[in-house]
Amino acid sequence: MKIGVIGAGRAGTSIAKYFSSVAEIAGFFSERYEDAESSAEFAGGRAYSSADELARDCDALIISTGDSQIQTAWNSLDKANLKDKLVFHLSGSLSSSVFTDASACGAHAGSLHPAYAFDDRFNSYKGLGAVMFTAEGDEVFLSEIGGLTEKLGNRMAVIDSGSKTLYHAAASLASNHMLGLLGMCADILGECGFTREDAYALLTPLMGDNLKKALSDGAESALTGPIERGDIRTVAEHLRVLDTRHKEVYNALGKQVVALAKKKHCGDGSLGEKYSEIEEMLQNEKHSSDISAK
Repeated sequence: MKIGVIGAGRAGTSIAKYFSSVAEIAGFFSERYEDAESSAEFAGGRAYSSADELARDCDALIISTGDSQIQTAWNSLDKANLKDKLVFHLSGSLSSSVFTDASACGAHAGSLHPAYAFDDRFNSYKGLGAVMFTAEGDEVFLSEIGGLTEKLGNRMAVIDSGSKTLYHAAASLASNHMLGLLGMCADILGECGFTREDAYALLTPLMGDNLKKALSDGAESALTGPIERGDIRTVAEHLRVLDTRHKEVYNALGKQVVALAKKKHCGDGSLGEKYSEIEEMLQNEKHSSDISAK
């Protein structure tokens, strides 16, 4: 398979470099020709001054632009160059439906999303060996791209195109919102007098070890703390001292923790009653204030 890439950013460059061990890279097209040059020098192939010329020279075309530019890039292509070729993008939230009338011109459209945060154009590819890909598209695309990821040793999940946005919401919560929680915890520790360095030193094993166990054995297996113990008074005290913004996060995530705790201790009736009371507390600020005052 000979692969061309429209867009010479972090994701497109990294994927091309990674795929180059099992496929030939035709090259890159980018709005900035010098970006195409540096990506081609790094990942293989050559820089193109025309997207249509690149499309003619490859068997599979990756459109790796920003999400808002994918359909624009597709619409600008001469569709005569795409017959019997794979055309796909790397967006997590968009489906292959952005490639309007792809089947009419004989192209096999799809999307392939690596569940991975690309933070460096020339180094991120090194971590792709452990990444799972999610794909959707027509049968030819799924078969061809599945064979490629299998050669690389990656797992690939096929999902329905209508699930892409929901899938991306889950991935964003895991990747980005988790960092928002980390930053919030560091800020709260700062209010307690911790330096930034000490706050992160405290949080590293606390979050890192717990996350490692949760990812290995399931979230409920790693669950500890006052909600899991059914410690109603401690939860109420937490809600008393947190400011409004942090309390909103605590309440929202606390409800998810209650759900995990119920799953972990589904046969314990006494804990079940406490979980119901904590759940009500997280939804009713007046109730939590009354408990903490007792």
